[in-house]
Amino acid sequence: MTDPLPEALDAEHDPAHLAAAEWFVRLQSPDVSLEDAIAWQSWMSASPANARAYARIEEVAELVRDVPAPESVSLRQRPADQYDPSVPVRQWLKRRTGVPRRAAVAMAASLAAAACVWFWNEPSAQEYSTVVGQSRQVSLSDGSTIVMGGYTAIEVKLTRQRRSIELIRGEALFKVAKDRTRPFSVRAGDATVVAVGTVFDVLRGSDRAIVSVTEGRVLVEPVVRFLPVSVLHEFKPKVRTVPVDAGEQTTAGTAGIEEPTRVEDPNAVAAWQTGRLAFRLQPLRYVLEDVNRYARKPIVLEGDELGAIVITGTVERENIAGWVGSLERAFDLQAVEEADRIVIRSR
Repeated sequence: MTDPLPEALDAEHDPAHLAAAEWFVRLQSPDVSLEDAIAWQSWMSASPANARAYARIEEVAELVRDVPAPESVSLRQRPADQYDPSVPVRQWLKRRTGVPRRAAVAMAASLAAAACVWFWNEPSAQEYSTVVGQSRQVSLSDGSTIVMGGYTAIEVKLTRQRRSIELIRGEALFKVAKDRTRPFSVRAGDATVVAVGTVFDVLRGSDRAIVSVTEGRVLVEPVVRFLPVSVLHEFKPKVRTVPVDAGEQTTAGTAGIEEPTRVEDPNAVAAWQTGRLAFRLQPLRYVLEDVNRYARKPIVLEGDELGAIVITGTVERENIAGWVGSLERAFDLQAVEEADRIVIRSR
């Protein structure tokens, strides 16, 4: 919870709070632009007062979610409930000394309901998940299907204007039904994949997301998070949208979205559906993130330096133990099985 407002501060006239309210409403739009997001970051970084004001607006929005809709007002009571929106609520209440308390409460509830109408109109999200080693297919009401790999979780929200998916963890193959009036977007960490009708795979790791397209074309957009302007200038993240065509792949992380590259073996993109994990020039730390979604026991590394070992090859999901053995021989490693995990260390 943020600090309470100082007694002398009138939030209804405070420029920071007025600007924060405008930014909050603008950022709720599904069509918010990247330029707007960057401008919001700059505004937040310009003053601690801006950041505090925005945090308070967010808190109010959370609170008014639970405000009940006001009761109907009779024709006789309606004149007492009329509100002039050109003046602040506090001043209007002072003028209306004869307004009954019930009418004032109903008016306040009406304003709160109007302020958060976008929350009430949003449908509830549907969540789907798999456990380690499990696969699952989900059919959506728009005709799209999602094939989920092991230890994967997604959140689905379909409205009349858009189709929004969040890949919380794991990997999924999306077969998108064509609907040009409702773009299909998948958010995975630092990237959002936007498609109309296509087939693509998204793998979300601890610090990156890999997007591979097998049919059609998608746009991979950066998810702009709040960063101080100094950080933005120092690291210069690649905050641009990247198109990815069929047979191409890109990686998105905190540094931005890489230029797409051709996939040498398109069949390997979704090979996990048939029990085979394919890797090409991947650091061992990322390989283990993928393998562990199917392993009987999690495989961990003793020492961060081992995570840089570059791996190319395939792992049969039904023979992960055999792959660990080949890993030992190829890189002079030792795998020690403990009660709840397998530890790989240098000999």
